[in-house]
Amino acid sequence: MEDIFNSRKHICFQKRWDLKPEIHFLLGQCHAIIKAISDTPIRPDYREKLLGVALIRGAQATTAIEGNTLTIEEIQDLQRGKKLPPSREYLQKEVENILSALNTILNDIIINDKISLIKPDLIRYFHRMVGEDIGDAFDAI
Repeated sequence: MEDIFNSRKHICFQKRWDLKPEIHFLLGQCHAIIKAISDTPIRPDYREKLLGVALIRGAQATTAIEGNTLTIEEIQDLQRGKKLPPSREYLQKEVENILSALNTILNDIIINDKISLIKPDLIRYFHRMVGEDIGDAFDAI
């Protein structure tokens, strides 16, 4: 067994944080781009519109992973107060739960500047939020 680990250093299961200079450079570029975007002034109405687009697309993509078939247009309609037929209410509830979780993250981190370490309790908190009123299928997880 020791021969396998000696011949295949990439499966040593140890943390190796050896970052080459190229990686340091790329991380520095990422930091500079993020800082430049963050410091760019934007009109409040544009900010709200961009935020809305990001939340809706994020909710659609997140729920689509689990098989939710709602389109971006349908989610926009939900945001405007439209309801889906009873046969599709569970899809609506999934999206509403994700939007609620994303808005909680937005409020906690961006608006209230509340930083939390990602720990099991935090994951369980969001897991409960995402699964609220979904039913037996979610309870089994």
